Formats: sequence, structure tokens, C-alpha cells
Amino acid sequence: MHKQRGISLIELMIAMLIGLMITGAVTQAFLGSLVTSRMQGNMSRLQESGRFALQYLAQESRPAGVGLGVRMPEEQICVVANAGDPAAWARFNRPVWGRRSTGAADHLGLNGTDELHLFSSDNCNSFLTSGEILNPGSNANIRVTTYCPSMRQNSLVLVADLEKAVLLRITNNPNPNAPNPTLAHAASTNNANAQCGGFRFTDIRFESPARVMGFDHRIYYVANTARVGANGQPIRALFVRNSVAGTAEEVVDGVESMRIGYGVALPGRNAVQQYMTAAQVEAANRWGDVRTLSFELLLVADGQTAGAEQQELTFDGAAVAADGRLRQVYRTVVALRNRVE
Repeated sequence: MHKQRGISLIELMIAMLIGLMITGAVTQAFLGSLVTSRMQGNMSRLQESGRFALQYLAQESRPAGVGLGVRMPEEQICVVANAGDPAAWARFNRPVWGRRSTGAADHLGLNGTDELHLFSSDNCNSFLTSGEILNPGSNANIRVTTYCPSMRQNSLVLVADLEKAVLLRITNNPNPNAPNPTLAHAASTNNANAQCGGFRFTDIRFESPARVMGFDHRIYYVANTARVGANGQPIRALFVRNSVAGTAEEVVDGVESMRIGYGVALPGRNAVQQYMTAAQVEAANRWGDVRTLSFELLLVADGQTAGAEQQELTFDGAAVAADGRLRQVYRTVVALRNRVE
């Protein structure tokens, strides 16, 4: 008979200690892997969102001003809409302009973020119908060959030939199904006595095939969505608003702020001399000299990320305060095709 001997208490404790050490090491490795996975996932989402936002802004801004005929001198454009207020054309005759949002009622972006306004024609080829004459001295209506979505009541249209142009405000509701829609420009919102480079609007005369074009006006800005993140903070996003349709669309979320620089060249030149803020361009009245746009976007991930509380970033020349959420800055420069010859 052989005596069987069990495990002693000391051996059991040593085994338990070894087991705990192994379990602790495995747990630590798992937690480290989990943190790394979360950080990589957040970084991947930031990179995807950042690249998409920059590509979208570049694609949207490159053709700004196309089809507007922005090279036409101001004195050849008769501003009739808004009782002859020249400001009605000032914005349309520059394909791009912007401003820093201040929270004012007419500002769409969050306070301290930049807004970008882009203008172009509506790409709808409409003309005065054959035999139609725009002669304000004798009529207040014109018939056009094609209805365009931009031809709505109270919207602006430009009637132009190779020598002159007039900016009118539509005062009726054109019939989109009519073969030759009628556009009315009643005197209530149009100044028939507007002076236009040495001639009066009432003396002007257009005949077919004078072009009738509407405008596409889009505003790009950063605003809060109706959602909150994992930590309860409001989720911000890049939005675009179509002023013609009166609708706003969320482009990509996670965009915390946007800065836009305007590359300004000497008059008649293409080489960018310096980058200015919207306020500086406005003060110097140099929107017509803008050739490029520089975009700087600050993106933030949803939820806390281990290690992000020590993250150091610079945005718009200033340090970004760390709050445990992972952030990344993305930049690009876009040339305006219609402004570079």
C-alpha cells in the first residue's frame, strides 16, 4: 500500500498566486488591446470623415461662379431687383464669399465658426422665346423657353446678352408645366427707373436669344445636430443649405469647427499673393481677387478615448483644449476654376 499525499496549503496558495498573475497579465493585455482597438477605430472614423469632408468641399467649391458671367463689368449690369439696391447684385457677382459666424439671427453657423457662400448659375439653359422682347417701357412680363427650378416667386434672374444684363426679381409663381413659362417682374420689387451705366432700365431692350439664368446659392457651415454623443455633448456636423430650395442637409458629423482662408492675387493675376480671412477680404473689398480657398477642419470622435486627454493639437494657430475626446485637424487648398485663367 502506498500512501497518497494531497496538495499542501502552501502549494495551493502558490498555484493560486501563479494563476492570478497569469490572469492579470492576460486581462492587462486584453484591456490594452481593447484601448488600442478603440483608438484605432476612432482614428479610422476621423480619417474617413475628414477625407470625405475635404473632398466634398473641394468638389463643391471648384466650379464656383461657373456660368455667372462674372467678368462682365458692374456698369453693364442693371440692378433692378430690390428697388434698385446694388447690394442685390454684389453677392451674385462674386462667386465666393464668406464670414465668421457670430450667432446673429441670419448666421447659420455656430458662433466662432466660418461660413462659406458659393454662387453659380443654375446650369439651366433658358432663353427668351423666339420673338419675345424684354422692354420694360411696354411690358412687365417675359416668356422663356424652359422652366428652371430657380425660377420661383421672389427669386432673382439675370437676363443677359453680350452687351448688357439686368437683374430682376420674379413676382409671380411661374408654371413649371407651361411650354413657355411667363416671368413677371412687377414694379413692387423692381425699380423701373434704375440707372444702369448711362441708361435707364425703361430704355433697355432685349430680344431672343437673350439668356435668362437663375442662381444656385449654397452655404456651407458647422452647426449642432439634434443628437448628443456618448458623453452627453451635442454632436456637431458640416451642413450645406440650398438657398433656392430652402433646405439644409447634413454632410458629415463630427466636424467641430471650420476655418477658411481666401487666397488673394493681385488684380488680373493668378498667383496667390496672400491668404486672408473673410473679414480682411471684405474690408479690402477684394472678393474679386480670390483665386483659391484653404480649408481647415477640426474633427472630434464621439466618446472618451484613453490617452486623448494628453493630446496636443493646433487649430487656426491656437492650441485645442483636450477633454478626453480624440481630435484631428485636416487641411486642403482648392483652386477656383472660374477665377484662374
